[in-house]
Amino acid sequence: MARILSRSLSSTVVVYRAAENKFITASPRDTVRGGLVIGAYRNGYGVSPSEMLTFAH
Repeated sequence: MARILSRSLSSTVVVYRAAENKFITASPRDTVRGGLVIGAYRNGYGVSPSEMLTFAH
């Protein structure tokens, strides 16, 4: 079952691991310092690693 992580159905959410048991969600355009990207979700579904590379632009 897909989980909607955003109010907007057509948005992308990036999940970062900031510390042990601490996670941050942000839009692809947000600046997040000190986190490791662990996943990205578009419309509630996981995005492949190759698609995640396009978020950096």
